[in-house]
Amino acid sequence: MPTPRAFITYRDLYDRRPSAEELHELLRGLNAFNTVLLLTRLNTMFRHASVSVVKQDSTSFQMFFGQHFLDAETQQRLQQRFGTQNAVSRPLCYPLQLLALIRLSLVFCEGADDARPDISDTHRHRLGTACLMMGDLFLSPEEFRNINEGAPDDRRKQLMVQFIPQLEIDNPTKLRNLLFRSYAMYRIALQDPVLLDRIKKECGGLDIEKEFEQLAGIPMVNWLSLVFGVYVALAIHTQQEFLEKPETFIMNRKNFVANPAISQAHIDEFFELLSLDFDELRTEIRKDRPVDERFDLVPFKSTPLWKTAEDNYVCVDFSLVSEKLHNGPYFMLSSRLPEDKRWRMHNAWGLLFEAYVSWLLKSLDGQDSAEFYPDTCWQDGAKAFDAILRRKKVVVAMEYKGGFLRQDARYSSNVDAFMRDLDAKISEGSFQLARNIAELFPPTANGKKLRDVPIPSDTFCVLPVLVVQDSILRTPFVNYFLNKRFQTERDRFPSKPEVRILPLNVIQITQLESLVEMAETFGTDFIDTLHKRCNVDPIMGVDLQDFISRMPESKQMRCSKRFDEMMTKSQEEMEGILFGTGYKDQSGQQPHAEGS
Repeated sequence: MPTPRAFITYRDLYDRRPSAEELHELLRGLNAFNTVLLLTRLNTMFRHASVSVVKQDSTSFQMFFGQHFLDAETQQRLQQRFGTQNAVSRPLCYPLQLLALIRLSLVFCEGADDARPDISDTHRHRLGTACLMMGDLFLSPEEFRNINEGAPDDRRKQLMVQFIPQLEIDNPTKLRNLLFRSYAMYRIALQDPVLLDRIKKECGGLDIEKEFEQLAGIPMVNWLSLVFGVYVALAIHTQQEFLEKPETFIMNRKNFVANPAISQAHIDEFFELLSLDFDELRTEIRKDRPVDERFDLVPFKSTPLWKTAEDNYVCVDFSLVSEKLHNGPYFMLSSRLPEDKRWRMHNAWGLLFEAYVSWLLKSLDGQDSAEFYPDTCWQDGAKAFDAILRRKKVVVAMEYKGGFLRQDARYSSNVDAFMRDLDAKISEGSFQLARNIAELFPPTANGKKLRDVPIPSDTFCVLPVLVVQDSILRTPFVNYFLNKRFQTERDRFPSKPEVRILPLNVIQITQLESLVEMAETFGTDFIDTLHKRCNVDPIMGVDLQDFISRMPESKQMRCSKRFDEMMTKSQEEMEGILFGTGYKDQSGQQPHAEGS
């Protein structure tokens, strides 16, 4: 659930805000390579604990950090002030902090070979203090004023851009969603001859899978399978193994898959594509980018692996790796195509996303008498809505936006940069919905007709929905501002007063998957759910995920038949590619990927 957490910081314990120079000075006394390696191991342990079936692992990890990385005085202050706090809801150590410190360590650490926080208590406590200080630097005094002073909408914008990096890193997409989505997008939607023909016609003859293999040197399905393999190689271990055998989190590309069916050449190419060695990583971190350096996640997202020795690699953040099950092919092709040809992949990705969303929503057709119509057009053949879901006198009008916001919009902490890119990439959907709804239900005269989509003349309600792909669009207040844009466009495009036009629901794709799965599993009414949200929160000021989390069905274990089938097929195909079709032994257990 994308809700920001409160972290324990240096200021919480010592009643003063540290300076950036204090933090940099602490890091200068540490050995760069071993500090970065240790921070990477801590992040692996945090991520592992967050997905572990052992409920106590997250608490145990925070306790481990406090006991081993904080000096005696700091531990005493921690116990006095936060001894009764839940260690998971108010953590000392967390991914955004660790990634920021990895970046700073690559820039500032210059200690001798023996200044190693992995073997020296003094240097480990020094690093622990740096971790606490990092949390204070995520919010400057000026930023604090900006979120507490000024007009309400200005404060909302400031909160929104400050939430983005934390929410993106702290709320990665669950593996089950990624497996489902990856299979549906690449093994179902992208195999549809109609879609493939459309991509070729509208995207300069592009063949996504063929182009990927030519540019990456590895078939796309093999590349995706190896992404899954990295996740498995880290997730199969226990927290105790990471503690007792620190080398467990190091992957050797020659044996990280046991008895591989996939060629070693493809494994080698995969690691080369997604990794940098230590010196290359230091060089990449020092490059100028249009981002706030505190939140410069770009190098870790593009190359989440780094090479520690010949054939040995560690993963900076295995949630950044797993996200590539969904968007990896897009970013791989976009970065490797010549600049003048990247438009082909941008356009093709939009068509693929549209096909996936419509495939996902098709299960709602027939539920509670609803009828689903994807890719609608007007009688003259012009494009209309991306989809219509209709039930009796209620019409759900949908637009899909598959674009990803730029680096400067995501990580610059600049409200203007974020709002500009949001307007350029996403707000067009607000305009399209307002315009097309007005054409369907004009204030006077008869409306335009949709081809093969019956719209009742006595329709009394239209529910506009904007489905988006970028995970940061789950951030609180994004829906609020896109709905404001929609209401502004409605003033430009008035509609029939007898037809009630509800506020705009912005639904990020993971949230849409949750709503559809609840509908398939429990029979939850998709239309009624969104209608209730509009009535409860007409300005769309409360995050959709908060609304979903209050539904009784969201608190129950769920897996619809379709979701279960897709996840099983996805996992089995990837395991087959990695281990071979006969990978299961007589007991039905798969061989495990080796972690070292």
